[in-house]
Amino acid sequence: MGIIDLKNLGKISGKIGPYVAYVRKDGTQVLREHIIPKDPKTPKQLAYRMRFGMVNRCLSPLNKAIKRGFLKTDNAYRKEISKALSDAVLGEYPNYKLDYSKIQIAGGKIQLPSFVSVEVDENIRVATFKWNPQLIFDNYPGREDDQVNIVCLNEATPEAVSFINSAKRSSGSATIDLSSKMIINESWNTKDLHFWLYLSRFDLTQNSESVYVKCEMK
Repeated sequence: MGIIDLKNLGKISGKIGPYVAYVRKDGTQVLREHIIPKDPKTPKQLAYRMRFGMVNRCLSPLNKAIKRGFLKTDNAYRKEISKALSDAVLGEYPNYKLDYSKIQIAGGKIQLPSFVSVEVDENIRVATFKWNPQLIFDNYPGREDDQVNIVCLNEATPEAVSFINSAKRSSGSATIDLSSKMIINESWNTKDLHFWLYLSRFDLTQNSESVYVKCEMK
């Protein structure tokens, strides 16, 4: 592989005859021979491609929520894809499915509330969350005015929506109108819904980790 510095000529990228040009993160211009990769389609390769495609497809609606939840974290979405590939895939090839309870939407040191639950009223499309408002751990930061954020994913659509600052920790409960943000149609079913809850500091400089909550039907 040849490496040349073309800073004075500007950056070039793409295929140039039998070569491929690209620019590294450090600004170095790279020119290498274009090699067509072999594709023997072995069972192992096919299995990995299906796993990777399934994880990407399932997490894609959560892209923005994950980036918002992991403050000051580079490539947060890609990191969650990698974690999901190793920890959240259930089943054997070709019958894979994603264990959404293993997915983290946010990360941080603020302590999560305990005993988080959610109940969904199918008739009016309203979800009610409850939690213990009391701070329990002395070695984790937390305040009564921490903001409660909720993310809801409908895997059937697929669609993910966020309800930011839905309540304060001290309130112990929050009610959200799912129909105000989500697509509601005849096939809408609460069994397809997945929820995550996490907290943010009042000045939005810190988050908690997220907790996955599966809904109970009212």
